[in-house]
Amino acid sequence: MKLSDYLAGECIVILKASTKVQALDELAHVLADHAGLDFGQLRGEIQTREELMSTGIGHGLAIPHVRMVGAARASIAVGVSAAGISDYKSLDEKPVHIIVLIVAPQGQHETYIRLLAMVTDVLRHEELRERILQATSGEELARIMIGDRSQRPQESP
Repeated sequence: MKLSDYLAGECIVILKASTKVQALDELAHVLADHAGLDFGQLRGEIQTREELMSTGIGHGLAIPHVRMVGAARASIAVGVSAAGISDYKSLDEKPVHIIVLIVAPQGQHETYIRLLAMVTDVLRHEELRERILQATSGEELARIMIGDRSQRPQESP
């Protein structure tokens, strides 16, 4: 299982949005178009998930994730906002700069959990988050997000 199997280059975008709702809608449109999902249904699932608890996890990151009836396969979209989304209500109360939207079919719990783990494995590295924020194109973001694992920073002992 590789992140690149679920994250297509065209699903990695520089966000135009300045609010949480706009950013989530922008990513939902990207993913709905790419994966053949119903935008209205996806938007509703995301809103329902956010009402339970904000998916802003701190360090400028948000990982909204939903399991959706009608999704044929798991898919990911990534949006980056250099300015930050200040109304996201992240756990650390700081603006969100990187949003990773994960959609998995209902009943694919293992795939869903493994994708969450893979995304957090990439984004836990501050150096990679900084490189993501400095990227100027979706292509550059794709290289950073799904690039060679050997290029990732090593853990300190």
